[in-house]
Amino acid sequence: MKSFIKIISVPLLLATLCIQANPARAQDGMAASDNAATGIHATVEEHAPRKKNEGWRVMLGAGPYVRPTYEGSNRYTVVPVPVINATYKDRLSINARGLSVYWHDEHVRVGTGLTYKGGRKDRKSGSFLSRGDDRLIGMGNVGAAMGVRVFGSYTIEHVKLSTAVTQYTGGNHGLLVDAAASLPLKMTDRLILRPRVNVTWANGTYMQTFFGVTTTQAANSRFTQFNAGAGLKDVSIGLNANYGLDRNWFLGFNADIKRLTGDAAKSPVSLSNVQIIMISMLGYKF
Repeated sequence: MKSFIKIISVPLLLATLCIQANPARAQDGMAASDNAATGIHATVEEHAPRKKNEGWRVMLGAGPYVRPTYEGSNRYTVVPVPVINATYKDRLSINARGLSVYWHDEHVRVGTGLTYKGGRKDRKSGSFLSRGDDRLIGMGNVGAAMGVRVFGSYTIEHVKLSTAVTQYTGGNHGLLVDAAASLPLKMTDRLILRPRVNVTWANGTYMQTFFGVTTTQAANSRFTQFNAGAGLKDVSIGLNANYGLDRNWFLGFNADIKRLTGDAAKSPVSLSNVQIIMISMLGYKF
C-alpha cells in the first residue's frame, strides 16, 4: 500500500503544479501545448533511451508559448509556460495530455488516461496569463471539462502512426478523434527533428460548443446564427526540434500550422482558418 501511494502521489503532485503554475494552459485547453510538450519529450527520449525497469524519469522546462486568443482567432498572444513531463517505469505518465497508464512493446503502444480541456472566455481577461477575446462578447463562457482518453500507436520503419479518442464531460460533452504520423530524423548527435501530420474529427456537440452560434448568441453578439455539425475539424503539420546541450540540458522548439476545415472553417466565429502555435524552451531531464 505504501509503495502504491508513493507511486501515485508524484504524478498527482505534478498535475497540481501544472495547473497551479500555468493557469493560461488551463484556459487554453492544452491542445496546442499538448503537441509541443509531448513532441519535445519524444525527442528527449531519442537522446537518452530509457533503461529497462527504470523508476521515475522527469523532464522540466519553461519558455514562451505563442497561440491564438481562441481557436479560430486571427489575434495571437504570448504566455510563459512551464513544461512538466514525468514517467514511471515507462508505464505511467503525467504531462500536458494529463495522467495516463499504458502498455507497449517494440512496435505497439496502447493506453488510457484522464485529460483536461480548458474553457473559453467571451471577453479579454485583465490577466496576462488568461485566455479571452472581447470579440466573443455575448457568446457566453464555455466551461472547462475533464476527459477520458484512449490511445494507441504503431511504429513501422521508424514511422509512428498514432490515434486517440477523447470523450469530455462537464463544461462540454464533445468527442474528439485524432490521427497522426511522425518520423524522427537524427541530423547530428545533438540535433533531432521530428516532422508530423495530424487530423482531428469532432462530433456535433463539440463543434456546436466551440464553432456554433445559437439564436440567443447571435442576438447578443456580433456573429450570425450558425449550426455546426460533426466532421473533420482540422488538419495540421508540425515540426519538433531538440538540441542536446549535454546529458541533461537541452533546447526544444515546436511549431504547428493548423488549417480549420468543414464547419469549423465556415463558422462566423472563425476569423482565420489558419492557426499557428509555437513553443520554445530550455529544459532539464533527470
